[in-house]
This record gives sequence, C-alpha cells and structure tokens, in this order.
Amino acid sequence: MTFYKKRIENNIIFFFIFFFLFISLSLKSHEIKPSIADFSINESSLTFEIRLNAELILSGIDASDIQNTDNSNLSFKYDDLRKLPNNDLKENIMSNWDNISQNIYIKLDGDVQELNLLSIEIINQRNYEVTRDTIINFHIPLDKKNTSFSFSMSKKFGSIILREQNLNKNVDQLYTNYLNSGDASDLINLNHTVALTKINSFIKYLFLGIEHIIPKGLDHMLFIIGLFLFSNLIRPLLLQVTMFTIAHTITLVIASLSLINVNASIVEPLIALSIVYIGVENIFKKYSNTKIRYYVIFLFGLLHGLGFALVLKDVGLDYSNLLMNLVSFNIGVEIAQIFILFLLYLTIGLFFSKKKYYKIIFQIPLSLFISLIAIYWFVERII
Repeated sequence: MTFYKKRIENNIIFFFIFFFLFISLSLKSHEIKPSIADFSINESSLTFEIRLNAELILSGIDASDIQNTDNSNLSFKYDDLRKLPNNDLKENIMSNWDNISQNIYIKLDGDVQELNLLSIEIINQRNYEVTRDTIINFHIPLDKKNTSFSFSMSKKFGSIILREQNLNKNVDQLYTNYLNSGDASDLINLNHTVALTKINSFIKYLFLGIEHIIPKGLDHMLFIIGLFLFSNLIRPLLLQVTMFTIAHTITLVIASLSLINVNASIVEPLIALSIVYIGVENIFKKYSNTKIRYYVIFLFGLLHGLGFALVLKDVGLDYSNLLMNLVSFNIGVEIAQIFILFLLYLTIGLFFSKKKYYKIIFQIPLSLFISLIAIYWFVERII
C-alpha cells in the first residue's frame, strides 16, 4: 500500500512540474482573442466592421485547435507576417481578399452572399509582442424583399463576438451574441433584431464566465493557485476565496453599470502585480499578518472584478437582462475557481499538505514561479 501511495505522490509531483514547465514555454505566446463583428442595418445595405487578427488568418493557423499562435507549426509564418509594415500587410490582405471572404458566411434569406469590400485599416502597434488588430469593412446590398440573415465564419478563424450597432435603438434592444469557432448565429430579423431568450442568455454568460478562467484566464488561475498555496486548510482558504468573490462582484457590477470607467492599460498591469504580491507573500508568509492578507485579497478582488468587466465590455453586455447576466457570468467564474481549488486539493492538499517537505517542494518553488511569470506579464503589459 505504501509503495502505491509513493507512486501516486511521485506522479503528482511530475504532473505539476510538467504543468508549470508548459506555462513557462507559453509565456512568449500570442494569445488568440475572439474577433469582433459589428453590423448595422439600413434600407439599402447590411454593413459589417470586423476587428480581427489578419496575420493569424493569412498564416493559415487553425484558431479552433489552439489558444496561442506559438503552439502551431505555422507560427513561423505568423511571426513573419507580424514583422510586415502596415502598408505591406494591407496589400497582403487585399490580394487574399477573395480567399478570406469565402470563409465568412453571411446568408441572406438562406443564400450565401458576396461580400463587397469597403476598406481595410491596420491598427498601429509598436510592441511586437502585442497582437496587431485589423479592421475590415464590407457591405451587402439589401432590397425590400429581404427579411433575415445569419452570420458565421470558418471554424479555423476562431470565435467571434457579433454585435449590432444602431443609434436609434435602446441598448437593451440591440442584438449581441458570442459565437464559438464555426458556430452560426440564429436568424436575425432585418426589420427588428431580437435579443436572446432569458435561458439562452443565462447559459451564454455562464459559459463565458467559466471560459474566462478555464482555459483563457491564466492570470486568474495563477492567482487562485497562489491563494491555495498560502494555506490549503479549509477555513483560511474559504475566507480568502469569499473575500475575493465578494470584492470582484462589487466592481464587476459597478463597472458594468458604467459608474466607473475601466482602463485596460491600467487594470491589466495591476492584476499582474497582484499575482506577484500573492506569490512573494506565500514565500515569506510566516512573517506576514494573516488578517492583513484578507484585506489585501479583498482589494485585489476589486481589481480583478474590473478585469472581468473588460471581458464583458468586449463581448457586449445584454442590458435587457443585466442583473441575470451578471449573476450568470459570476456563477461561471465561481464554478471555474471552485474546480481549480478542488483539483488542487485532490492532487496537492490531500497527499502533501502535511508532509515535512511541502513548503520546500511545493509552496516556495511554485509561489516563486508564479511571481516570476506575473513580473513578466507586468513588464509586457506596460511596454
């Protein structure tokens, strides 16, 4: 029995070594973000403005299979395209427009339409490590007989946020949807767009909350791991997570109601610093005040809530069911956090928390590693 227990312990140790090695190899990667498609409807045309990663599409990388470009065997093509000046990239897009447009499917009353290119704008990005956005505008002629349309893109183009733009409508009347890779929108009425049903809206924001932590929220995952490493005892851990949850709920609601302005260039670096602090304090925790730690985590929770609000801002929050959608998103975040803590308990807490070597093998090395990753993120986000 002791032999098998030892084998289990060794396998778990190797798993976490591999996990953090994988993270370290992914640090320089370019995370693949959803594209954003804004559409507007008038009497004569259906117009689209799509903000996307043109280099990703031109390189041929399949965005449905990976989370960042460095994990693709075509990453060298992506890197070469990233080095192109804006004008050269624009010319490359124009020469490949026929191929690109054939992978964007807009069905008007069931028939796939030809996309009439209007303009291409490359957003200047001085930092090579940060994704360069491209805005493509095109339109489709309409006549009085047309009643509805649907939107989708090739699965390899990745996920996309679909939003309606119309100054003559209230915010709660505007259509918004999040489409996973290869998914098609429901039929959208050209005369009056219809918001999602309440149950569909609840499910949509629930999964958005989960996805923002697992697998897309590596920074939030490391923060939760840092909380666990401080103390894997149930009471202190629950207190920390509760403080964090209450705090990020407060700022998520306030920011979503537009009561405060959220600046990503300030919030994102500060989130990275919060992870640095958690990791460093874990290493020197015998000199720290536990009560002060709870207050600090509460402040960090307020900060992370602003980060969650940025996600909802990109997606386009459905204000017709505002309270329900915020609750649903928050539940999704909590499900993901609880899953991470449960997994950590089953792998580390259950087997190693009472071992003499726990601090030397797990707590200090993992906390140091988390801090180093977060320092890298901080520098990357302020450049």
